Amino acid sequence: METSVKRLSPHSFALHTALVFAIIALLFILPMTLFMNAMTPNMPDGSMPAAMFGVMTFVMPVMYFVFTYIFGFLGALIYNLIAKKTGGIRCQLEMLPVTRTDATEEI
Repeated sequence: METSVKRLSPHSFALHTALVFAIIALLFILPMTLFMNAMTPNMPDGSMPAAMFGVMTFVMPVMYFVFTYIFGFLGALIYNLIAKKTGGIRCQLEMLPVTRTDATEEI
């Protein structure tokens, strides 16, 4: 079955995209912070780099969330304007048969 995405909810799209990017940022920043904390005793200027990375561990995911939300929201608005003219992104979906499992039998 061929369908097309005619409209994206700007808030929903921006929120989900921003959450994914914030989690990815945290996953990348956390190991770097741990590495910098391990290297701090070997640095002559004390704990300044470790403190900076400690703050960045919390600041960067928040910044990623805010900016990704803003640009995701704007991107969804622009997509909605373009989709009105072009018909949206076409995709093919396949209907799969529903099979009974233990979880569906209880409902």
